[in-house]
Formats: sequence, C-alpha cells, structure tokens
Amino acid sequence: MDNYSYDFFTEFEKEFESIKSKNSSIIKKCHAVIAFIEQELQELFSWLKKYKFNTPEEEIHFFKIIKPSIVAKLIYYKEILNIESNLPASKKNKIKHYEKSLNKIHKHSKSNKQFFEYYRARASHNDQLYFIRSNSRNILHDDCIYINYDSKLSTSHDYLIATMIAYDTLTTYLENRIEELETNCSIIHPSNDNLLNWSGSKVDLVELVYSLHHTKSFNNGNSDIKEIAAYFSKMFNIEIEESIYRSYLDIKARKIDRTKFLTQLSDTLNHKINEEEK
Repeated sequence: MDNYSYDFFTEFEKEFESIKSKNSSIIKKCHAVIAFIEQELQELFSWLKKYKFNTPEEEIHFFKIIKPSIVAKLIYYKEILNIESNLPASKKNKIKHYEKSLNKIHKHSKSNKQFFEYYRARASHNDQLYFIRSNSRNILHDDCIYINYDSKLSTSHDYLIATMIAYDTLTTYLENRIEELETNCSIIHPSNDNLLNWSGSKVDLVELVYSLHHTKSFNNGNSDIKEIAAYFSKMFNIEIEESIYRSYLDIKARKIDRTKFLTQLSDTLNHKINEEEK
C-alpha cells in the first residue's frame, strides 16, 4: 500500500479514538463518530477512484482487511444509534429490545454462514472472486448503503465482511447491556483507584480469563478460575466473578465463533504488524 493510505489509516485511528473519548453520552458519541467516518470515507474513496493497485494481492488486502475495518465501525455505530434512540422505558422491554437486535444478527449470520466460515477459517482460495473489483457480482441492493453504490469502490464481499465484524462487536455490546439490566449492576468497584479500567465487555474478559486459565498461565495451572476472575475484577474495575460461569455457558453456546474476542485480538495484532512491515 502506498504512503498516502498508510498515513490515512494511522491518522484515522488516532482521531477515531480521540472522538470516542470526548463523548460520554452514547447518542452523542454515535453522532460524532458517524459524521467523522463518513467524512473520512469520502476522502478515502476519492483516492481509491484514482489509485491503481500494483498487484492483485494488494487489492485483495485492501478490500478484505483495510476497507472492512473502517466500514465496520460505521455500521456498528449506526446500529447502536438506531437501537439506543428507540430504547423503551421499562427494564423488561429494554431487554426484549436488545434481544430483538440479537435475533436479527443471528439471522444474518445464519443466512451468510458459508462465507463467514470461509472468512473465519482465514481461507484464501476464493479471494480473487470475492475481493477483486473486476469480479464484483451478486451485490444485493438491500445490503449496500451509499458507500457501496460505485463498482470502483466495492467488491462483492467486502461489505459483508464489514457487517460481520460490526455485528460481532454489536453482539458483545448487546449481551453486556442485557446482563447489566438483568443483574442491576453496572457500577463496579468504586473504591478501587487503579488507573486501568476494562473498557471492553464482560464476556470478552471472561473469554480471556478462561483462555489464560486453560493454558495454565498462572501458578503453573494451580489457580482456580474464580481466583483469576476475582483478581481481574479487582485490577480492572469490573465485576465478572459472580457471573463468570453463566458467561462461559453463553460463550459455549455461540454458533459461529466461540472465541471471537481472541480471534479479534489475533487479527488486530497481525494486521498492525503487517502494516508496520510495509
């Protein structure tokens, strides 16, 4: 990838994180992030219309990895804005509202199961069909927002990847919101003065705790899972100890990627390393 795109993505991530940190209200945050991403995408697509990729591999990398990572953020925050803007008043109806969104995600995942399995398996044998613009076909109009109307800007499957990434993150958000409502406990360890607060979901942390436990990463495997959970709860100001077994059952019940947070960690780090080596 050329210097422009590398600088673009570096600055994009910095500004994106800055905007998120400046807005405490979820609605205000969504509006600010959406406006920023839409503006940045217009600039990126102006460059994309003129840029000629040097190799098919470079084009595949852009449409399989780079573009979806940005578009996924836009999809995610638009979904959050729609969900939270229409949130009912009662606790019971809020839970139903979130569960309805989870059901929508489940149906989408089920209808695209074959491709999602291809992507999550890190397969590449169909990449030239899916992520080269000259091969774009079968793009459903209903699946495309304004950023996907131009064949110069899209392939047949890059938006589908972006949707999958966004829905993975959205699932975690919704599960966490439901858990908070059901337990009436969203305030955590106010007396702890640690500077590091876990800003991901509880389920993500439970996934990490179980992976560390089963790899015997603490005390040569002689630590109890509840001990580890209690330690992480205290250190990162988030209560997971009481609900850890239930969260683990939820993880086991996932149909597509049971360890999606660990997959995200691996994909993000590998992407960062690959970008730094270019």
